[in-house]
Amino acid sequence: MRQFGRAFRSQTGETPAKAVERLRVEAACACLHSGAEPTEQIAISAGFSDPERMCRAFVKLHGHPPQEIRRSGRQDNLPSPAT
Repeated sequence: MRQFGRAFRSQTGETPAKAVERLRVEAACACLHSGAEPTEQIAISAGFSDPERMCRAFVKLHGHPPQEIRRSGRQDNLPSPAT
């Protein structure tokens, strides 16, 4: 198993655990942008054990929590004000 970890890291530049966490965050991010599912449900469907763990992963990778990403996604979809 250690050999796999070393080989994976040499090929990708990240550990297997970091890669899995990044992929989970990417999947959750897509769900946050595309739907209105509750954050708790998104966390579970993306493979996180709970919403708090997902939140910590988002902050670590993006610098802000998933709720902020959802808000910014909603604002991007709002029609621009007429001038």
